[in-house]
Amino acid sequence: MGKVAEILRASELRAPLSDNDTIRLWESHQEQATLWRSLTLIQVPITLISLVLALVLWSTRSVTLNVPAKPLPGIYAAQDIPDSEFIDFSTDYINLIATYQPAVARRQFEEARRMLWSQMIQAFDSDMMGTELRAIENTKRTQIYFVDPTKVGIKREGRNVTVSLLGDRYKIIAGKEMPAVKTEFVITMNTIPKNKFNPYGIVVTNVALKNVEK
Repeated sequence: MGKVAEILRASELRAPLSDNDTIRLWESHQEQATLWRSLTLIQVPITLISLVLALVLWSTRSVTLNVPAKPLPGIYAAQDIPDSEFIDFSTDYINLIATYQPAVARRQFEEARRMLWSQMIQAFDSDMMGTELRAIENTKRTQIYFVDPTKVGIKREGRNVTVSLLGDRYKIIAGKEMPAVKTEFVITMNTIPKNKFNPYGIVVTNVALKNVEK
């Protein structure tokens, strides 16, 4: 019986809306129509302005491509290599010859020798691989060189690029620490045909050392 009663109630005709309800319903539809017309009036000029702005931007745009200079066959000209590459290369070289321990000094010097070129190799064999290395191994000397990154300088003269590194050099000889010395290394570099292990072909052609302060 409960289900039958529910079906009968659902099938009953509802009372028609009163005049007041009809007016309120019409006013509600009128307000919605006014809102949509207002939004349309706002969107039309915004759309037109956006189209005009897009056309102006499209017509005045320009594309700029930075294309690096094409290297010579097998060799990079020094002027085509950024400063950062020369600074990194010279820093790596100085780290090998100026920061060492007796046990690894020989291996570091042999690695540094591969970064040299021309007459610099002969001078390195005589001074560093000979006199300097013997002194390091005989006196058990340890050295640490701290580069001041704010005092790094670079200078270009034709095919030669010179990087100056200023820093503090500490020595420990037979367990005794020596006073720190402010030292400047000036490394002159050039380029040779590149290879697998030296993608830019940078080599060291000269190194000068100067103690700025005692």
